[in-house]
Amino acid sequence: MSRSLRTGPTAFAVALLLAGLAIAMLVAAYSYSRSSGLFPIFVGWIFLALTVLEIVVQLRALRPAGGQAVGEGGAAATASIDALREFGGFFWLGSMLLLLYGTGFLLATPVFMFAFLRFAARRTVVQSIAIALLATAFVYVVFAWLLDYELYPGVLFGG
Repeated sequence: MSRSLRTGPTAFAVALLLAGLAIAMLVAAYSYSRSSGLFPIFVGWIFLALTVLEIVVQLRALRPAGGQAVGEGGAAATASIDALREFGGFFWLGSMLLLLYGTGFLLATPVFMFAFLRFAARRTVVQSIAIALLATAFVYVVFAWLLDYELYPGVLFGG
């Protein structure tokens, strides 16, 4: 089964919301000291560029196309399904943020990755475990080992 790209007013609203988050991230990152703010500023600009690109894509998709017409009932049903999918994305994002806050990076990463891959992406248990462990190893090696950052331990573990 193939997935189609999500377009429509809901996807456009989500793109605008993400652009707002990117701007808020940049404003916060510029208030950090130079060494602390370098990475968030870099990520923030990439985030903003990608959301602006998504806004452009969604604006083009909202233009009326001379082609197939969908009945009003079909359009309403499709819009509500798209809205549920978009809010599902916010559920997963919120879950990750809560896990990070509570348990820190090294526990939240494998738990979240496994849950997301298993239940949202419908991967097998073996694939989900393997990818979750690889993602956790990547986070540890890049940030804790190579960049010598102290990873946030979470409030449950003294953070």
